[in-house]
Amino acid sequence: MDTAKPKKKNWGLQAALCAGVVAWQVYELATATEAPSSAMLTLQYILIACGMVGGVGALIMMARGGDGQG
Repeated sequence: MDTAKPKKKNWGLQAALCAGVVAWQVYELATATEAPSSAMLTLQYILIACGMVGGVGALIMMARGGDGQG
C-alpha cells in the first residue's frame, strides 16, 4: 500500500508565473512598433485576463493557507 502524502500546490509559484505572463503581455502591448492584428490583440487581452484571474486566485489560496483539497 502506498501511504505517500498528496503533493501540496505551490500557490506562490503559480502567482509568480501569472504575474510574469501579465507583465510580459503588457510589455508586448506597450512596446509594439506596429498595430497587431485583431486576432492577436484579442489573444493578448485573453492572456492578460487569465493571468490576472490565476494570480488573484493563487494569492487568495495563499492567504487562506489552502492546499487545494476542497
